[in-house]
Amino acid sequence: IEVASGLKTTATGGNVYAAGDVLGRPFLASTGMAQGFAAIQSIFKEDLVKGGESDDEDVETNIQGDENGGEACAVGELCMVGENFDPKSLTSNPFAFPIGVWSSPEAAYYGLSTQQCEEMGIEAGEGVALYAECLRGLVFSPNGLLKLVFDKSNGRIMGVHICGDDACELIHYGMELIKAERTIDDVLSTLYSAVTFHEMYRIAAMAAVDEAGARKRRSAAGRALSARNRGSAQE
Repeated sequence: IEVASGLKTTATGGNVYAAGDVLGRPFLASTGMAQGFAAIQSIFKEDLVKGGESDDEDVETNIQGDENGGEACAVGELCMVGENFDPKSLTSNPFAFPIGVWSSPEAAYYGLSTQQCEEMGIEAGEGVALYAECLRGLVFSPNGLLKLVFDKSNGRIMGVHICGDDACELIHYGMELIKAERTIDDVLSTLYSAVTFHEMYRIAAMAAVDEAGARKRRSAAGRALSARNRGSAQE
């Protein structure tokens, strides 16, 4: 079903809205819910602009404006969702939501790839961490990797790509790093708990600033994993 940015369809009368899988990609429950919220916001936009007035005492009517003096919004109400949840906006914006594939192993990414950075005129670098390089991965799930894509000019993290166990969970931390405009140095200065997959973020950041050393560490981890797999096969 074709819709405009406010999720309104082309139906005669202008009173039909649509959300979810009927709109096509990305076919995710999270984006479908966001589209539903955005459609309701569009339908009742005038009521929300008036300040969310209601005769129901149970409905919260605390009103606040944004930091830049923008339009007032009822706290916790649908106007906090935004309107650009139509398929075109979602699929064309790499920062709209994290992508997750619940396969075995899982795969997930958020933000830009190295190629996308180059197409945008950004000189990008990469830092890669293997699951086998962190303690939890080495013990429980050594197959997989995490990659950070960053802007070489300032170290800002532009993309996170993960393939391995819990990738669809780990990507949300990467999403926050990107949205908060964190840099490789920020990750390097952060202490992560041991025996967690999140250690890979720091390992990948270390790889970004020491590519030669990172290649040696990955090679050693790969050899150790191969030897481990051969031993398991012989048993």
